[in-house]
Amino acid sequence: MQSVAKQIRKSSIDSRHSKSSSSTGWQTISVSDTTAQQSQAETQVLSELDSPLPSAIDEEPTTVEDQRLKQLFRNLSINDQLILYNEFRLLPQACNALWRAKYKKLDFRELEKKLSGGSLCYFLNYMMDHFKYVYFQADRLQANLNVLEKAGVKTLNSVQHCELLLEPSGTRSASDSECESVSFLRSKLIKGGDGEGDVATERNSFTMAQWPLHALPKLLRNLRRLKVHCDVQVHFIEHFENLQQLILYAYISQTALTGILERCTHLKRFFLKADTKNLHIHNIGKCQELQDISLPTRIFHMEREAVMALPDLQLLELTHCERDPNETLECLRFVLDEQRTANIEIMQLDCSCFDGPRWMRQVGLRQCSRLRGLVLINCQFNDREIADLEMPAVQKYLVFSSCHDLKEYQLLDMVKRCPKLCELYLIDCPQLTGQVLHGIYRIRRSETVDFPLNIVLSRCNQLREDYQKMYANYWYFKLPFIKVERMQEENRAIEDIQIFFYKKDQDMPSH
Repeated sequence: MQSVAKQIRKSSIDSRHSKSSSSTGWQTISVSDTTAQQSQAETQVLSELDSPLPSAIDEEPTTVEDQRLKQLFRNLSINDQLILYNEFRLLPQACNALWRAKYKKLDFRELEKKLSGGSLCYFLNYMMDHFKYVYFQADRLQANLNVLEKAGVKTLNSVQHCELLLEPSGTRSASDSECESVSFLRSKLIKGGDGEGDVATERNSFTMAQWPLHALPKLLRNLRRLKVHCDVQVHFIEHFENLQQLILYAYISQTALTGILERCTHLKRFFLKADTKNLHIHNIGKCQELQDISLPTRIFHMEREAVMALPDLQLLELTHCERDPNETLECLRFVLDEQRTANIEIMQLDCSCFDGPRWMRQVGLRQCSRLRGLVLINCQFNDREIADLEMPAVQKYLVFSSCHDLKEYQLLDMVKRCPKLCELYLIDCPQLTGQVLHGIYRIRRSETVDFPLNIVLSRCNQLREDYQKMYANYWYFKLPFIKVERMQEENRAIEDIQIFFYKKDQDMPSH
C-alpha cells in the first residue's frame, strides 16, 4: 500500500506543478494558505478516525469490508492517510499500474491463498489482458477453469507461456473433484495410435481427468511455450497454432503425439522426457523449423536419420542412456559421422552409463575438429593414456566433473592437446594436487599464447589449499600464464548427453 501511496503522491505533485506553472490565470497560493489547508485536513482526518462512523452507517451493522478498510487506514502513516484522503480518485489508476508491473504470472497454486470472492473476480477480470504466464494445477484443472469462468474471463490473449503442474503425490486428496481413482495398485492398458500399448503398473497412482484439457486452446490462443507434467491421452496440443516450444515430462499417447508432429509445424523446441515403449516419431520431418530436440535414446535410435536431417538442428539431447549403453554408443557413432563432426560445437556427456573410457575411441570423438567445449561428467579414465583414448583438441573450454580417478598426468596431456584452451573447470576431482598447476604453467609458458588459462575449481580441496599457500609468494607472479579462481555457484549436474551444433552461418571461433 505504501508503494501505491507513493505513486499517488507523485501524480498529485505533477498535477499541481503543471497547474502552478500555467499562465492561464491560476491564482497564486501563499505558503501560509497551503500550511493552513494541510493543518485543517489533518485535523479533519484525525477527527473522522476517532469519531464514530456516520449516522448512515451507524443505522446498520458494520460490514467486514468497512472494518478491514478502517484497520488498513489506521496502519498507514498520517502522511499516507492524507495522500489517500486528498487524492483517492487516483487510487484505482495507481493500483492498476502496480498490478500490471508486478503480477505478470497467474499461478493457481498461490492465487486462491491470497484472494477470494469478489476481490478475486475483480482482479482476474482486470488483469486478463495483462498476464504473460499461467500455471495451472493439472489435477485441479477444471476447478482452475471454473475460477476464470466465474470472473468472466473467456480468453487470456496475452499469455505466451503455460505450465500444467502436478502437486506432489503426498499432498493430493482422494476427494478432489478431478480424481477419478486413487488406488494402491493400478494396472491398465494404454492404447497407442497403432493399436499397441504398454501395460503401466503404478503404485499410489493418480488418474487425472483429461476432458478439461480441451478448453485450453480456446483460452490461450496466442500460446508460444507449453510445459506439461501430466499424462496426455487426448488431442488438444495440436490446436495451439503458434506453439514454438513443447516439453512433455510424462506419458503421451501415440495418437496425441502424432497429431502434434502433424500440425505444430512451427515448433522450434521439442523435449520428450518420458521413455514410453512403442512410441515413435515417424513424422518428425514435418517440423522443419525445429532447432532443439530432446529424445529418449531408444526413440532417437529408431528415427535417427530423420532427426539428423532437420535443417536447423542446433541441440540434440539424448536421455535414458543407461537403459541400453550399447544402443547409446551406436547413436553417438551415427551422430559423430565424418560428415557431421565439423558441425559439432559443444558436447556435454554424463559418462556414468559407459564402462571405462573406451567409448571415446568407439564413437570417434577425436573426429570433432571444431569442438569449442567438452564437458565430461562421471567419466572413468582407468589410468589410460590420453593418446590411446584419442580425445579431441578443444578450442575454448574443458570441464571435468566428478571424475574421481582423473590423474594429474592425464590432465596435463589434455592441456597439451588443447593449445587454444581458455578455461579449465575442475569439479570434484580429488586426486589432483598443486603439482598439476606447476605442470600447466610450464606448458602454457612454452606455448606462444597471449592470454592466461583460467582454471575454475570446486570441491578440489587439496588443489585449492596448495594454490592458496603459494599464491602470495609464487602464483601471483604467474598470473599472465595461469589464473585460478573458485566457482561461486554450481549449475545443475548434467544427467544425459547433449550435443550442440554450429548454426549454418556461424564460423569457427578464433582468438
